[in-house]
Amino acid sequence: MRKLVPALAILTLASCKEEPQKEKQTPVSHKIAEAPKPEMVRDAIYSEFKPESITGIKIKGFDVEKAFSVGENTIVTGNYSFIDGKAALPDTEKDWGNRLLMLNNKNEIIYTSKGSGETYLYEPHFYKNSQNGNIIIVCQLAFEYFFGGEAFLLEKGKIKYLGNLDIEPNDERKKLTDILKIQESNKEITFTFDADSLVLKPGSEDIAIKNNNAKYIYDQHSLTLHQ
Repeated sequence: MRKLVPALAILTLASCKEEPQKEKQTPVSHKIAEAPKPEMVRDAIYSEFKPESITGIKIKGFDVEKAFSVGENTIVTGNYSFIDGKAALPDTEKDWGNRLLMLNNKNEIIYTSKGSGETYLYEPHFYKNSQNGNIIIVCQLAFEYFFGGEAFLLEKGKIKYLGNLDIEPNDERKKLTDILKIQESNKEITFTFDADSLVLKPGSEDIAIKNNNAKYIYDQHSLTLHQ
């Protein structure tokens, strides 16, 4: 029986030791997270800016006319070279001429616009949204005369063709991008014109009108003229 005494003493001491504290459990919330609401832009002005020009950009088979650094991307205008006087892929008989490209930070082409045919001028102008930083690019078009511009939206690293602004000021000394104003509100982008009179369908029908609040509106689906 004597041998049992030390063993009993050890068991008694062990039972008297304080148990280790357990970490307090944080109550789990069972609330359902609300879906993020779509960003709503109200009365944001797009202001024209001039991005940094880039030189030395080389694209196989493409004659680079202008190149600009815009965020992490590069915007390029120019045209694919003809071979033996004929359009060669990626050009086709219905899709050739000056166009806009966007390159990523590895100089890989990630966007190609449709060719503009025999245009003499394909001049990009850049406008930035004052609230969300989105950028609209309007490429002024011209033969011997100016005839409107192509509009693109650059948003979160992706570019989208909005449509053609088939309008010019009724003044040969000015061009579309000299009178263009751009504003966004409630998911609509509005293009207005700072001129007393305008020409619709310049170069084809040349319809002269008074500017009674004429505007193009892009409603997330299409670009349409309102007058």
